[in-house]
Amino acid sequence: MNETKTFFSSELNAVVLELNGFLKTEQFIEFALESNDLRKKHSVYKQLNNIQNMKVLTKDIQNWLEDVWFPEAKISGLKYFAFVVPNDTFGKSSMDTVNSEATAKYGINIEYFTDKEVAKQWLVSQ
Repeated sequence: MNETKTFFSSELNAVVLELNGFLKTEQFIEFALESNDLRKKHSVYKQLNNIQNMKVLTKDIQNWLEDVWFPEAKISGLKYFAFVVPNDTFGKSSMDTVNSEATAKYGINIEYFTDKEVAKQWLVSQ
């Protein structure tokens, strides 16, 4: 059973996306789009991606994130983005590839954490 989910956290006043395992492109896009929709719905500018158990992102997903998701995230107001980084080496590498230019290109403050609670504390402080 895939435990990937997207939800609004009133505790963090942020959207939380938890990715687990390997997702097909369509599945990933569905969850990622939902995160943008939830930020708009709740008028929040913070997001926590817990991708500690995520496997590699396909090149199609990486391209979609760069070409579609990040521009839409910026428009929807995303300013602070906390990542709980993958344990999987390939997952971490694909995350690094996608996020490498987001800060400079879109002005989104991205921070990386190995501990979910520390990531939450940082997000709440923003």
